[in-house]
Amino acid sequence: MSVILGRGTHQPRVGWFELFYDLIIVAAVYYFGHSLIKDPTWSMSLWIAVTAAITFVLWLLTSLSLNVFPADDQRRRLLILVQMIALVLAALSSGNEKGLSNTTGMVALAVAFASISGIYLFAARASGQSRTVARLLAGACAGAALVLLVGALAATSSGWSVGSPAPWLLLAGVGIAAVTLFGPAMAMLTRSGGIDHEHLTERLGQLVIIVLGESFVSLVGALSDAAVIPNPVYLVLTFLVVYAIWAIYFSSVVPAGMPHTVGRLRAWVLVHLLLLSGAISAAAGFAALASTEVGTADPGAKEWTALPLLTVLLAVTVLTWLAPERPERLITLHLAACGVLLVLVLTGVFVTDGGTNWEVAVGSIVVMADAILANRIARPYAVSR
Repeated sequence: MSVILGRGTHQPRVGWFELFYDLIIVAAVYYFGHSLIKDPTWSMSLWIAVTAAITFVLWLLTSLSLNVFPADDQRRRLLILVQMIALVLAALSSGNEKGLSNTTGMVALAVAFASISGIYLFAARASGQSRTVARLLAGACAGAALVLLVGALAATSSGWSVGSPAPWLLLAGVGIAAVTLFGPAMAMLTRSGGIDHEHLTERLGQLVIIVLGESFVSLVGALSDAAVIPNPVYLVLTFLVVYAIWAIYFSSVVPAGMPHTVGRLRAWVLVHLLLLSGAISAAAGFAALASTEVGTADPGAKEWTALPLLTVLLAVTVLTWLAPERPERLITLHLAACGVLLVLVLTGVFVTDGGTNWEVAVGSIVVMADAILANRIARPYAVSR
């Protein structure tokens, strides 16, 4: 990572316990992808996107606490362990009609936000601007926990539907913490220089790698009972596409740098959520297609298009554009690839009937070509910045 960031003397800022915490994200992402493979519908995709967004907010709140207040202590570790247990329970309740009840998930999320509130309360002993931010986020997370508990009671009494208050209380509770985080908290930290950009860049890069790694986990899970590989083409394409996305991200986004202004930094972090959502869907799609026998008209296979690939590449394009250096040639390349992928998505939705999913295969070639050209343009490993 030090070569990518252009600091040959860099010592990693990410602690071992932070990497241990990321293991719970591995479990959550796997469950999201597994649920999507079993039910590849737009409603499930939307539900997974919502739960992934909530998980991302929790992860970011935790990572930012370790970024701004890097001191390690047992109390914070215990609170993070509590959050990890709560995240497992919340993920197991995200299977819509299956899995744990929505009430259990709401209570688990309330516990998760309460644990983060405790983390920031302990961090509030710091001085200056960071102390104000710690108190602000502690209060916001405590408020989110209370609203979620009320939502759990509402889910128990009135059920879970658009007309009931429970889902709206879920959005309100998470929204309190998210708006505070991306609003005044991030503004104060950016203007005061309280954010360690190198650490946050590493953390987001590690999160991207975790989500990409889930492609292999999903692939192995989908093929675990197969006597032969049903579709070897998509087996190989999974590895090639994951490598291509990794190469594009670390040759475009990371070397270009993290924005320093408040508005661009907010957008830069949020667009990572779009990238991760697309990568989760892509992992599920390639695993499903690799487990579908060639020439069969599997109804589930018809649901998969090149849209996840377009989402990923569009996110990378925006992230590169938001960077301080703004490499124009890379942006132009990514935009051209996005245009081709958009045509493939529209073709798959409105023209073809599915079955062969040739649009996904062609989209994979487009992503691989983008990775090769991006590496030739950027050459991030040739000379340390």
